[in-house]
Amino acid sequence: MRSLMRLLKKVVIALAIVTITIILVRAVDSRKLPELRVWHTVELESEYRARRDGDIDGFAAYLAQEQRLFDELNEKIYPDVPAEEQAAPSRYSQASPFNANNHAKNWNRTVELVPEVPTGGVLMLHGLTDSPYSMRSMAELFHAKGFYVLVLRLPGHGTTPGALRHVHSEDWQAVIEPAARHVRSIIDDEQPFLIVGYSNGGALAVNYALDALDDDSLPMPDRLVLMSPAIGVAPYAMFAAWHKTLSWLTYFEKFQWQAVLPEYDPYKYNSFPKSAGHETYALTQQVQEKLSRFGASQTARRYPPVLAFVPLVDATVTTADTVNYLFLQLNRPADELVLYDINRFSRLEHFMKSKHQDLLQSVWDDSNRRFGLTLVTNRTRASGTVLARTSLNGRITERLLEGEWPPLVYSLSHVAIPFPPDDLWYGDGSNNSDEEVSLGTLTPRGEKQVLIVPADLLLRLRHNPFFEYQASRVNELLAEATR
Repeated sequence: MRSLMRLLKKVVIALAIVTITIILVRAVDSRKLPELRVWHTVELESEYRARRDGDIDGFAAYLAQEQRLFDELNEKIYPDVPAEEQAAPSRYSQASPFNANNHAKNWNRTVELVPEVPTGGVLMLHGLTDSPYSMRSMAELFHAKGFYVLVLRLPGHGTTPGALRHVHSEDWQAVIEPAARHVRSIIDDEQPFLIVGYSNGGALAVNYALDALDDDSLPMPDRLVLMSPAIGVAPYAMFAAWHKTLSWLTYFEKFQWQAVLPEYDPYKYNSFPKSAGHETYALTQQVQEKLSRFGASQTARRYPPVLAFVPLVDATVTTADTVNYLFLQLNRPADELVLYDINRFSRLEHFMKSKHQDLLQSVWDDSNRRFGLTLVTNRTRASGTVLARTSLNGRITERLLEGEWPPLVYSLSHVAIPFPPDDLWYGDGSNNSDEEVSLGTLTPRGEKQVLIVPADLLLRLRHNPFFEYQASRVNELLAEATR
């Protein structure tokens, strides 16, 4: 027994030494990151924090606090931008087209689209490091159908990447509740209320509906529409908070950051603090734990129907977790998962690490699956044309889609799902003038180690070539909901 205890003690000591060494090495390595700017370091005190500010006294109170926040942003950040930065493509350069203050509507802030006579209401929740702009096209689609649309800015977003160092998942959840009540109060009782969530916002939408099952004071949505929901992320995200052991020291302050990059994107942060990733990980664990209680319970039957659009390959969230924790737990004919396949006709297929068939085949062939599964895929392996193949209750239907896979595009990406090809900032450039820059068309070629941003950031697909199909499915849903 003593020998076993001595062995365990040695193992614990060895693990502690290894852990400390890894943390120290990573901390030292973080000092190689670019210098932090004012938008990385300055804290905006007007941002809502649940632990400090308590419950929000209605949606109007949140908008008033948001106004104070953007006033503080204008006072603390823009005047301190160095002269050399003012000429750069920066969201913090006051005269730059990359500054959202210079756009007709600043979609970094909470946005309301109000019809003359509402036919329904929708609350939209954006993703981590994003802004309400990521929901713009979907918001305009709902508004065109007569819906009152509220695109909520979640705390920590739309201002500076440094703001994400101080945000907690409870802050996001706290602002959703008064927003949902506000949307529900705008429309008639018999009119449909939906929640649309993208990425981190998708996890928050799922979590809100789970909470509404147990709290009658929360308006229950009639349906959820999700895009790449963060039901699960990579397991190593659990270690994202380890930086706190040393990052409080000025010498290691960069250890807080996963990436420090130029902020040229007007509506999405490029820099990423580790703590924000840890908050999303904590949220996914909370959602998974709640969903695991479902099974075939009566509670699951009361949960709103779910329509989700998800890429088969996703470097940000885990598609398998969306299948296993959400759809297979609910497992109802009322739900549908739309999977965007990889381009099976792509000349780049031979360069792929995997053909990503295992997950697809397992869920497609699952005899116990009751939810609808639609695969947006090549019509044949010898063709770039695309169809939507749907499997439900053993019956397979096909719908040929217009258009083809764009040249050299081998898959969709996590960040592409909510944006149409004609998006001014992230589209294919087809809707831009010669003077307008589309971040979605940047495909630089040249020597390596020359660019100040990673090449994979620029080459990642930023728009969804099949957004028209996605929009048509949502329009069908809205026609049914308002019938």
